[in-house]
Amino acid sequence: MISSKTIRKALGFSLVEMLVVVAVIGIIAAIAIPSVSNVFDTASNAKDRQNARQIDSMSAALAALGVAHVIPESMGGVQATARLFREGIIVSEGPMAGERFVMASLSDDDIEGVDTFLQIRYDTRELSLEYDEQGELALAH
Repeated sequence: MISSKTIRKALGFSLVEMLVVVAVIGIIAAIAIPSVSNVFDTASNAKDRQNARQIDSMSAALAALGVAHVIPESMGGVQATARLFREGIIVSEGPMAGERFVMASLSDDDIEGVDTFLQIRYDTRELSLEYDEQGELALAH
């Protein structure tokens, strides 16, 4: 005959067993959370680089058309220029008159991120954007 103590033992876990399981889950979480966080940081960095490249490319195209579009640092700099691209820049004259250059998908977080990879270059005649793959230009200033 099976005793009631044996049945109770077979149906549940002891406190020690539960504590061991919770400790193992805690250790696994402590190992996994930094790895997942690093993946998110890497993805965000890649997105910022891609947005910066796209802004740089659009800026070069507008500069080739003679459209002034870069806002100086004293008036907001790279972030203000990126916001201008988000709203859209319409070419007023020339072969592409009426064409709109726009990056509507840029969020405020994206704009803050591209600031790391873009710098304003002050030439004698105009302002232009300069892309830096490593993001070292922003760190140097």
